Amino acid sequence: MEQGTDRLRAAEITRAYRELARITRRAAVRARGPEAALSIVDHSLVDFVAQHYGCMAIDIARYLRLNRSTISRQLSGLLAAGLIEQVDGGTGNAKPLAVTAAGEAALERSVRVHRESLEERLASWSDDDVALLAGLLERLNAAETEDPVPVPDVDDDDLPGAAAPMQA
Repeated sequence: MEQGTDRLRAAEITRAYRELARITRRAAVRARGPEAALSIVDHSLVDFVAQHYGCMAIDIARYLRLNRSTISRQLSGLLAAGLIEQVDGGTGNAKPLAVTAAGEAALERSVRVHRESLEERLASWSDDDVALLAGLLERLNAAETEDPVPVPDVDDDDLPGAAAPMQA
């Protein structure tokens, strides 16, 4: 009986993975749509910088578990687009980052587009079902904290121009 339970669990995990992958693909398609939402990658990076004023590329690379050169290439595009900027401080090539007004507007637009899509999908759900989904997603995300990822130790309240955290 245990083998049957293991197979059922594996099938359900596969089903959950497929559904999460579909959600991610739809978000990627929305990001390419006429609403001008940020790509998933750009959204993640701009949001991280907005929530961690003064962070550096190495902080983002560690948090996302990506190579620093990969993050540097992505950040170069965001700098060129005027969505983030380098701020005073740091040494050598390590420059603290901040979100610009254009970056804040793009992030707000991106959050709005994705949130509206989610609201449309959940419109017929009961409040209890929405709460259950939110709780299960929180539980899934909390499992990541068992293998803690370093987040920059920056106190937003002590830095000039610090943006309030945005909800994604």
